[in-house]
Amino acid sequence: MIGILLAGGRGKRLRPITDHVPKPMVPLLGKPLLDYNLNVFKRNKIYRVIMTVCYKKEVIQQHAGFGHQNGLDIQYIEECEPLGTAGSLFASGGLFKETLAVLSGDALTNVPLRKAYKFHKEKGARITIVTARAERPEQFGVCLADQNGKLLSFLEKPTNVQLWTNQVSTGIYLVEPSLFEDYTLYGKADFAQDVFPMLLANQEPIYVYETNAYWQDIGTHPAYKLAEKRLKRGIPGITNRLQPFYPLSNTFPASVLSENERLAERLDVYSSMLKKQAGISDEKVLL
Repeated sequence: MIGILLAGGRGKRLRPITDHVPKPMVPLLGKPLLDYNLNVFKRNKIYRVIMTVCYKKEVIQQHAGFGHQNGLDIQYIEECEPLGTAGSLFASGGLFKETLAVLSGDALTNVPLRKAYKFHKEKGARITIVTARAERPEQFGVCLADQNGKLLSFLEKPTNVQLWTNQVSTGIYLVEPSLFEDYTLYGKADFAQDVFPMLLANQEPIYVYETNAYWQDIGTHPAYKLAEKRLKRGIPGITNRLQPFYPLSNTFPASVLSENERLAERLDVYSSMLKKQAGISDEKVLL
């Protein structure tokens, strides 16, 4: 699997914090959310990670570098403008040869991606949506599936609170690379608003993997404060195995500075790979 971290969001609901740092760099107990998310991949033995970045991308790249110090190979897709959760992936789809484990960069989780991957392969799914129970499902994308886990309908933030299920999309997906061979979307595109309806209309195999793992969206101030409280108490699979990537400070060790210099060099040389792909800056896809 290739890990995909969607880290380009503006984080407007977390202003004024996100006026100064991008949403993935919002600190939780002194460590950025980004570190918690990257460790999800590492715990699941996914060592190649691609981040889609846009807003204040330099802050993210300076912090994470290429991930070598933590045993990861981190690469970047830079968006000139926000392209939604799926736009830059469709623009770069020809580069993916393995199943993608897509993780939203605005949630705290210990989701077992390997178990979800096993389910995904057993079902022969094109996409598997990882779902969790929510007390207020109308605030999320609601997934209605049959007894075998096949998605029947997807309702994005429905206005009708009389719902059949409280299983909501976590923004975590398993995606087969063949999706990008058979379908084309240009510019801004979203999994919930564009991809899922398109595949459902074509009766494609989309499945729902229900997890009891910890998952919490931290995109609002109340949710953010709740996440910090829970982290202080300890969350199995998150607090007990977290390894920070770099210290959050104004100074960095020489090894990190040299890593950032190499990053700048690579930004200069990468290449015309995506020159013709709308909305993606050429020389900005580090693959």
